[in-house]
Amino acid sequence: MTEPLVRSHTDITPELFREGAKAQLNQKYNRMAAKVALALLAALVVLAVLMVQLSGSPASLGFEVVIFALVLGWIRIALPRTECKRAYRAFESRCGGFTGREISFFEGHLLVEPEMGEPLSIPYAEVAGVHETRRTLTLTCADGSRVLLDKEGFQPGELETVRELLKTSG
Repeated sequence: MTEPLVRSHTDITPELFREGAKAQLNQKYNRMAAKVALALLAALVVLAVLMVQLSGSPASLGFEVVIFALVLGWIRIALPRTECKRAYRAFESRCGGFTGREISFFEGHLLVEPEMGEPLSIPYAEVAGVHETRRTLTLTCADGSRVLLDKEGFQPGELETVRELLKTSG
């Protein structure tokens, strides 16, 4: 086997996992929040019309607006956090508590070597997306799986090499 062009070590902590997953979760829950907001807004309009016709209390309508805001806040803030915690526990369980991994980047593929378990070779052509945050680089594969990388696990200049490998091979 040839020597890798770049080798990186990543310990996936809950904080790193949350940062890497945040963008995907936000996108998912933003769509859900938009759908729920439309449904609740329609219900709110129907309720307002009924209240005007039945001489209802404006305080009741105000209460409905507060409930509307709380539901959207829950979907937008609390639900992604809860989902992230659940996903990290599932990840930790799958890897037996061993959350460290070595990632080696070769000319045509990358190799993920977990502390426990079998190594996984991923051709760059199967990397469907790359998402970058302040501390992480998340590779999304065509099958939906993800590889989370800690940017601090790279030596100076290596991250640029990885970006080029992903850009030219993907």
